[in-house]
Amino acid sequence: MGFASEKGISPLRILFFLLLLVSLHLFASPLEIIRPINKSVMDESEITVVVKVTDPAATKIIFSDGQGKEWVRDIKVGKQIYCRTLSAKMGENNFGVTVMNGEIKRESRTVLAYYRSEIFSGFQEEPAGYKKSYFHSDKEEQLCKTCHAMTDKPLKGGEVLENPEDSACIKCHKGLTTRAKGHAPTVNGLCIECHTGKGGEYNSDLIGQSKYIAPDPIMNVCFTCHENVKQVWFARKSEHGPVRDGRCNRCHNPHSSNEMFFTRKPIWDLCTTCHSEKASGAHVISSFVRSSSHPTRGKPDPARPGRELVCTGCHDPHGSEGIFLLRTKGQTAFSVCNRCHKK
Repeated sequence: MGFASEKGISPLRILFFLLLLVSLHLFASPLEIIRPINKSVMDESEITVVVKVTDPAATKIIFSDGQGKEWVRDIKVGKQIYCRTLSAKMGENNFGVTVMNGEIKRESRTVLAYYRSEIFSGFQEEPAGYKKSYFHSDKEEQLCKTCHAMTDKPLKGGEVLENPEDSACIKCHKGLTTRAKGHAPTVNGLCIECHTGKGGEYNSDLIGQSKYIAPDPIMNVCFTCHENVKQVWFARKSEHGPVRDGRCNRCHNPHSSNEMFFTRKPIWDLCTTCHSEKASGAHVISSFVRSSSHPTRGKPDPARPGRELVCTGCHDPHGSEGIFLLRTKGQTAFSVCNRCHKK
């Protein structure tokens, strides 16, 4: 005797399928982390975690940044997609999401992401198995449209928003505006002035992967606002590598920074990231005077009252008419020395 009968589907087969459906429901995961994909690479200090909750009995969802901070969201009837933008520490991050039924933990999941930076030692390259992924495509954004307006059209004539928080970008990426010194396009919600979706010489392979990639090198985008310095810098004889390559964002954070001039590190630390041989702090005239004779930090700058002595007191990081990027037009360093050491 089989499953089939002369009158149609047998009761045994119906029972089999009912049991199958019940078991699928009981053992199906009530939680899916949609973004980021596991082992993603980050180039900024925050990432948005997008999840899908399918358990009708779920009451709340808890997001964790893996550093001891948690955020609780109440589950709403009929709503399945939830998100939270989390801050990351440099290196590997383990972001967590937990679904709760009342006080009972229904399920927990984690996702790994790696925050890399080419100017922080030990974090310049992601580990094997990690890769960059992008969210902003028309397909992915469908997940967000029930809560967010996923358009941010440029305003005419450089006009800024009356309330920058009306920007669709800032609603998710507000953390990029909260550092002490904010870059004007970012804090005014004009993100797509720079995030054009167009690639450059160094990232043309990314075109189409995100609606909002920024060109690399970025310099020509920067010059749309900072055009007054373009002719000056490129007319100078002594060039600095990052400027020559057009990679302003190697030294500056284009969103915001806690440092002067939006630098990614304090100036002395930033310079000695590449020029590590100068990190003794006393490289000036050390070849013929004892090395401890002249500091490069930790002292007031006589030529710039109120400022600390750092590398940029003597060197111009954007280029110079003199040698060694010195703030002089001559072929010797002594005119720079005279700025502080008057005759």
